[in-house]
Parts: sequence; C-alpha cells; structure tokens
Amino acid sequence: MLGESLFPADVLKEIGKEHGVDIHVEKEVIAYSPPPSNSGRGLSAREMQILKCLIQGDSNKVIARRLQIGEATVKVHIKAILRKIRVQNRTQAAIWAVSHLEPAPAADLSGIGYGSETIIAAAS
Repeated sequence: MLGESLFPADVLKEIGKEHGVDIHVEKEVIAYSPPPSNSGRGLSAREMQILKCLIQGDSNKVIARRLQIGEATVKVHIKAILRKIRVQNRTQAAIWAVSHLEPAPAADLSGIGYGSETIIAAAS
C-alpha cells in the first residue's frame, strides 16, 4: 500500500484522543499527516551513510575512501546534511544524529566498503 499503514477508524480516533490530535473520518477514509519532525526523513540514503561516518568521527578523506566517492562529493553531502538538519558544523550534525536517529542494527553497520576491501564493524 505504498508504504502507508492502515488502521480501523475507531482505533485511530482513540489514539487521536489519547494524544490530543483531532482526527476526521470521511467515508471511512482518514487523512492525517503528522507534524514535520527532524527524524532524518529528508536525508538521502547516502547522506545517512555519511552521518553514520560523522558519528564515528571520520574525516572527509576517510568517508570518501569508505564510500568510494570523491572528497568534494563528501563536502557537498555534508553541506546538504547541515542545511537539512539545521546545524552549523559536523560535530553538531553527529550529536544531532545520535539523539534523533534510531540506532542502527549491527547488520546496517557492517559491510561499508573501504577502497577495494570491506570493513566489518560490530555494534557494541
């Protein structure tokens, strides 16, 4: 269903009451858009990869090698990340990511390429 979740109208009305949200039902179709948040949804998959590298403290050169892209490309992505999450520098971006993004399972942290090799990382 295009990534959407479907719930019975009665359930949604009850959830809305609990959270102080007014939900309108029209012809058994409920339209509700949650307020925008800084959950990282506006970030591309590549930007998310770069954010994970920033959390680890990687330099632009290390990020470029891991993701097999140019350093200039990394800089462009970092500038886009800073703009999207409204922070001033890469340190603030890393702090934002730690507090706003869900922790990645171990499988998501493994297999980041480094040159012609693959780095296997484990979550602790």
